[in-house]
Amino acid sequence: MLNQLPQAVFVERTHCINCGSPDVIELSSGHYTDQPLHGFLAADPWGEDPLPYLQSATWSLAKCATCSQVFHRRILNEEWNERRFTMWMNAQSIVEFEKRRGAAFPRAFAAATGHLEHILRIEEMTKGVRPNDQPVRLLDFGCGFGSFIETCVNFGFQAEGIDRSIGRRSEAKVHITPTLDKIDGRFHAVTLFEVLEHLDDPSGVLEALSTRIVPGGILVLETPDCTGVTNIETHRDYLLVHPLEHINCFTNQTLISIAKRTGFEHIARAPAFALANSMRATKRLAKYALRQDGRSTQLYFRKS
Repeated sequence: MLNQLPQAVFVERTHCINCGSPDVIELSSGHYTDQPLHGFLAADPWGEDPLPYLQSATWSLAKCATCSQVFHRRILNEEWNERRFTMWMNAQSIVEFEKRRGAAFPRAFAAATGHLEHILRIEEMTKGVRPNDQPVRLLDFGCGFGSFIETCVNFGFQAEGIDRSIGRRSEAKVHITPTLDKIDGRFHAVTLFEVLEHLDDPSGVLEALSTRIVPGGILVLETPDCTGVTNIETHRDYLLVHPLEHINCFTNQTLISIAKRTGFEHIARAPAFALANSMRATKRLAKYALRQDGRSTQLYFRKS
């Protein structure tokens, strides 16, 4: 019966997704039917189960010999990627996946605290590009359910969001646009929280977003830190370099380099602390003073 089902179609990325070099070295590869990958995929919540459509599929994790960027060479084509967004990852499966990440209240509290700190930084760091103290105009690209946008609006921002996933857009409490071409104007700040690792063409998206940011505006990038991961052997490896989801694998240095190539300068982020515990506040201040963020993959940039 499985043999009668259509098989997912993949396309090959032959050049580095960061610097464009064709000098790409394979780090590891395999079939989607191989263990432990097959078991990890089977254990995840799905709407439509993708595994019957991946019986003949292979994956290939590669590294650029020029800039050290790591990425998956084989990615779903446009038709099958749309199926992934609409059927494999429906609203119910996304909600179930979020539940598996831990207790709801601690996660929600930590996320809201993080949102607040970003808002405080962005408001401070965009003052020079907002004449007459106008409100911050912000775009959250890959905004998920829109929770960051909601918080921004509560602080007086003019915030808009984009997300391709119909499952997320349908469950959001705010209006979310599916594509960039449906949004007008330019922004003082653009954020991509755990988005760049999912994009077929991350450089192309950053170049497009660069045209939507005012000169001197702020770009915030956050991705998983994939330092040292070269294969899918453990569940942690799978979460970091999931061959259907995390198709681009960044480190501090490759995140900085892809942003620089698309017109952004890496800058130190302004201090912002939303804490009620004095001991934790002291530790955070000390860490900020020492700039202990050399391996961070949550980074701030300014449009050149």
